[in-house]
Amino acid sequence: MDTPLHGYSVNPVCCNGCGACAAMVPELFEMDEAVEKPVVLLVEAPEEDIERAMGICPHDCIEMD
Repeated sequence: MDTPLHGYSVNPVCCNGCGACAAMVPELFEMDEAVEKPVVLLVEAPEEDIERAMGICPHDCIEMD
């Protein structure tokens, strides 16, 4: 059975660049050191991975489509 994929994004307005998402879910995010914000690595990802990242974000900046 295939795992359904979902789009996801980071709201740059509320993101303070703490790096928790990139540290804890590196398959979905990496930090852009120039702007001190995370970069989304995939267009879509499994819901459970996105939800894990959402749970880690201290400011609730990660959104699933």
